Amino acid sequence: MLSLTKKLKLIFFIVLVIPLSSFSQNRQNKYYNPIRISVSAITKFIIGTNDHATDKYQFDQGIGAIGEIIYTIDQKAKYEVSVEAGFLSTFSNSNNTGNDKYLIPIALNAYYYFFDETFSPFIGFGVGIENFNNSSKYVLKPSVGISNEKLKVFARYGIGNTIGSSIEIGIGYSFKERPCGCFPQTR
Repeated sequence: MLSLTKKLKLIFFIVLVIPLSSFSQNRQNKYYNPIRISVSAITKFIIGTNDHATDKYQFDQGIGAIGEIIYTIDQKAKYEVSVEAGFLSTFSNSNNTGNDKYLIPIALNAYYYFFDETFSPFIGFGVGIENFNNSSKYVLKPSVGISNEKLKVFARYGIGNTIGSSIEIGIGYSFKERPCGCFPQTR
């Protein structure tokens, strides 16, 4: 089992190597840039009961924002990886009320787009850490969504080993259009 420091080093290495290894892609078009930034509004709903306060989420729902740096891997613009970080304010409907608490999610995601067009459904998978109340937990997040030129709507199912499960629903805006694979593939 890898320590937390080694896991973070591995994630950092992957985030650096993927852009560097494919830096020369699509050099035919000098305006092509595979990196874009996205901001998403997100809401999180906890699934199941919160009976064990030390092992489960200590809130019922959360709402907040996530920033994402997205990198398009291939020339066909079907594969993307991203690093995201966010801030969610949490609310409780039960007796778990107390001071306002915040959830800070950080994740590394991979997406596959079915079509290379302005409108495309996509699937994805993310691995992340969620920090809540000075406690960090690992979460897996498979996702589905629909993407337009600059907008996306998505849903994710958060699977945590010790914290339980959650559903996240969000809408995102990219400050640049998703690159298309319509450029010539050879010189």
